Amino acid sequence: MKGLNKKRTFLMKQRQSYITKYDLQIDKQIVNSIKKKFPQDSISSEEGGFRKGSNDYTWYIDPLSNTRNYIHGLPGFAIAVGLIKKEKPVLGFVYDPWLKELFMGEVGKGARLNGKFIKVSNFKFGEHAFINVDWQKRKTIKEINEGIALFSKTGKYCTVRAVGSVALMACYVAAGRLDAMLNNYSDFHALVPAWIILREAGGEILDLNGKKWNLNSVSTFVTNKIVTRKILKCLEK
Repeated sequence: MKGLNKKRTFLMKQRQSYITKYDLQIDKQIVNSIKKKFPQDSISSEEGGFRKGSNDYTWYIDPLSNTRNYIHGLPGFAIAVGLIKKEKPVLGFVYDPWLKELFMGEVGKGARLNGKFIKVSNFKFGEHAFINVDWQKRKTIKEINEGIALFSKTGKYCTVRAVGSVALMACYVAAGRLDAMLNNYSDFHALVPAWIILREAGGEILDLNGKKWNLNSVSTFVTNKIVTRKILKCLEK
């Protein structure tokens, strides 16, 4: 947060993929902490790559989810850390340093926001539904047009936004602030931390074909479950 008051410089990993020194510093700090506490666990971090452990646990780290917002001094970025065992979510943390909000979830123990239990909304698809739609901007024109179609198709029936961090928007669904989130790409470093938070709050993560989301999915559909069927039907049109 101190960095927001300074002139921010950045590098490009690829088109529309930004990195700052803060991404690297946060990544290093979290990785070192995990290695110290859980030396047998595997670690997959967005900036540091994969480190193979000796057991079935793997940590997924997105040190600065939505670096672009951060670079421009906008809210909607977060630090995301999640743990899975044999590709099943166990534990997740998503922290918004701007609002000082910590979302966390643990299998069988519920989802919380700053210590208070949260759950998904009960809104149905329609004019009162509030969803976040984003799309991959560093791929082909075809994929960009697919993303724009997601925005326009759903926007005919409900209120649509494109706010920020994938991890944070998934947690907003978990907390009932949003009813769904759609992306025509899948950022597993950001989604794994939110996975158990959403599940424990009563929601689910699918892909845009309605199949259960996994580490190999190529799209993302986070939902309160109530709007799932009608959104999928809407996208078929």
